[in-house]
Amino acid sequence: MLAVLAFISLTITGVLAEQQPSAEYIAQKIYDRDTGHDSHATVFMKLIEKDGKARAREMEIWQKDFSGLKKTLIRFNSPAEIRGTGFLTWENKDRDDDQHLFLPELRRSRRVVSSQKDQKFVNSDFTYEDMQRRRVEKDVHHLLGSKTLTGFNCWVLESTPKPSAESQYEKFVALVTKDSYIPIQIDSYKHGRVVKRYTVLSLQKISGIWTDMVAEMADLRNQHRTVLEVQKVSYNVNVDANIFTIRNLEKY
Repeated sequence: MLAVLAFISLTITGVLAEQQPSAEYIAQKIYDRDTGHDSHATVFMKLIEKDGKARAREMEIWQKDFSGLKKTLIRFNSPAEIRGTGFLTWENKDRDDDQHLFLPELRRSRRVVSSQKDQKFVNSDFTYEDMQRRRVEKDVHHLLGSKTLTGFNCWVLESTPKPSAESQYEKFVALVTKDSYIPIQIDSYKHGRVVKRYTVLSLQKISGIWTDMVAEMADLRNQHRTVLEVQKVSYNVNVDANIFTIRNLEKY
């Protein structure tokens, strides 16, 4: 009888182990998340002060996949003081992503170098590093267990940057939905504490693709928040590849 019970216990344990994915598998599923062959979106950005005062901005975002590497163009349409500001990102396979910021008053773009990746993106709570899709091999990943958040059953994934991977953060802890591998909360750590928290406030399936309709980046140190609200998004609309160029970025 004891032998039978031991066998049943080992069998159950083995099944559970098979059902629990590895940390690297979860990280790769996040990176490979379906965002369509291309997309075009209109997004409102709200900068919210500690006292609740908010400033609104409107931007358009174009994205296209190039053999697994994405190119993204962001263009601000309002308010007047930021209209025309553009941001272009090219993902690279074997080196850091190329990022270019265009400021209309300067009439030219400038490349964002690695030493500037911890600076704020257009005075929001996102830094230039936050604007990048983080490659799996840059970090060491550990699965810390499970947790439920706003009705979603999630994996708790800890990712620590390798010494060779430059980062302003010492680690990330993400809550990742078990059914769709969507990170609905990401805590970024410095000096042993959470300094920033990214939270998905509304998740919706658009044209079969899970989309963060409302998301917030909160700087917990100064209680400042940046909220992104998707007003409209279209996937697989044959976005012109030629818009992802520096020439087009500076054409305003």
